[in-house]
Amino acid sequence: MSKIKQLLNSDDTVLVFDIDGVLALLEFGEYNHYDLDDDDWEKATNDGISYYDELKVSKRMQEFLKNKNMNNIYVITTSANINESEIKKEYVNKYYNIKKENVYYVLNNKNKIDKLKIIKDKYPALEDYKIVMIDDTVGVLNNIMDNTNFSTVHISSFLDI
Repeated sequence: MSKIKQLLNSDDTVLVFDIDGVLALLEFGEYNHYDLDDDDWEKATNDGISYYDELKVSKRMQEFLKNKNMNNIYVITTSANINESEIKKEYVNKYYNIKKENVYYVLNNKNKIDKLKIIKDKYPALEDYKIVMIDDTVGVLNNIMDNTNFSTVHISSFLDI
């Protein structure tokens, strides 16, 4: 078993998930991953429209998380506005049982490192590599890999877990 999979399966690892493409299937369009451009998406979510429902749930990720210690499960997601953040928080709480207080949002992917450091502060005795960011964006993972001692996992690692 790879060390990445060992980390994912370890009971003392703190797992931090992205939402779009990780905990929510990126199937927001009829024949494409999105129907809206970024401006229209931002306006819709700012108006309180939610595109996150049971159809976006990853059954594989639900199954993976079902027996985890939910105190060690976090989310850092990029949101265009506070309404989108709240919509996503409700979504992961309802469908994955992730505590609302364990959901963080950023306006820019580069700021995910700052939130990871906040999470790490809650576990001062835990080695940095036991804080794991799970994302679908290689740029996010590379930024974390290059600038911290936290571990990184691409969502593709879950294809055969």
